[in-house]
Amino acid sequence: MKDACELFDEMPDQNVFTWNVIISAHIKSTNLDHSELLLNTAPYKDSVTYNSMLSGYANSAGYETKAINLFKQIHSMRHEARVDEFSLTRMCNLTAKLGNSWYGKQLHSFMVKTGNDISGFAVSALVDMYSKSGCFDEAYNVFNGCSYGSVDVASKNSVVAACCREGKVDMAMEIFSNQAELNDVVSSNRGLYGAKRV
Repeated sequence: MKDACELFDEMPDQNVFTWNVIISAHIKSTNLDHSELLLNTAPYKDSVTYNSMLSGYANSAGYETKAINLFKQIHSMRHEARVDEFSLTRMCNLTAKLGNSWYGKQLHSFMVKTGNDISGFAVSALVDMYSKSGCFDEAYNVFNGCSYGSVDVASKNSVVAACCREGKVDMAMEIFSNQAELNDVVSSNRGLYGAKRV
């Protein structure tokens, strides 16, 4: 059976897209060690390549340290790749998984400095990260301090879930009642039923 490199050699167009497809296929099959080898030897790679590998590490038990080290590597790069919103929100998810509030605060500070903290996607990731790290006040402050346009279904769901985790029923119901156009099945379950079960 041919390996990914042999198959790649037979491809008529060898570029960053084809390398990304090969590496992503290995990540999806949870063959992270081979994915890492391909990443290190690929002649073509970009932010998508590195973010795919970062996501693979972050989602796999036992690879958390490799995810953190790869994130640091991406941050130090100048040309091949750069830290972007996807990298940062992926690291927020990893930090939530680890429950590391100190690292989370450092990450949040970096997001603020680089302007990557204002989208609904970023707000949702930060709220979830702080809440799961035992920092409810910080989670609520992120949501409460974001601009009107940054509040979307995902960020609203995240803060309602955070309130429910903390047993703050009244707060969850108040947030749920505001901007009703952003409510969906998830926020209804968390806001109406989740709060009642606390």
